[in-house]
Amino acid sequence: MSEANAKQIQAAAAATKPARFTITAELDGFPVSVETEGKADSLRAIVDRLKAIGAIPPQKAAIVSAKPAGAPVCPVHNTPMKASRKPGSYFCPRQTETGEYCPRKA
Repeated sequence: MSEANAKQIQAAAAATKPARFTITAELDGFPVSVETEGKADSLRAIVDRLKAIGAIPPQKAAIVSAKPAGAPVCPVHNTPMKASRKPGSYFCPRQTETGEYCPRKA
């Protein structure tokens, strides 16, 4: 290998940026964020060190559905509504005392 090729290889290696890692943990109830640059082995060492001093991974929040599962209930008749042809909408199939269909929709 020529000296010029060796210099090009060294220049290319120097121009390569190391990987950047952000580690989020919880230590004694406090959120902690650690940023580092390097290789994956340095990441592993930091995670092991954080575990050794009692840090734990952050807990994921439970995902709560905005809509309850199943068909909604008609507030007048207290019965499940029926799915309409329009996706995500429902209607009450019951009739009122006058013989008309219930106007409630969801």
